[in-house]
Amino acid sequence: MTSRDVRRRDPVRRFTRQQRREGMARAGGLCELEAGFGRRCGRPAEHGDHFYPWSKGGSTSLQNFVAACARCNRAKRARIPSPGQQRRMERRRRDYLPPSASVSVGERQPLP
Repeated sequence: MTSRDVRRRDPVRRFTRQQRREGMARAGGLCELEAGFGRRCGRPAEHGDHFYPWSKGGSTSLQNFVAACARCNRAKRARIPSPGQQRRMERRRRDYLPPSASVSVGERQPLP
């Protein structure tokens, strides 16, 4: 972790109940993370996770929220996802979100 990450941290770490409710409903209660070969895991979601890790400057917003099962959440840890992972997540979201919904994922706090 660098000093830039610490300066970028969102002051709020935990998602609100409303954000968790909306994020889980958006995911249909299933894990949104990658299970391998670019496909969606699909296990029941137990956690609300930051796509960009909070410790690395990820914001605590609905855009940065991903529903995750315990296994995928542990495997992801505090790694920053690659641009390819972000594109694949957005592509997968097009399959289960309505056309009017935003499929964008990930948001980082700006540097002060």
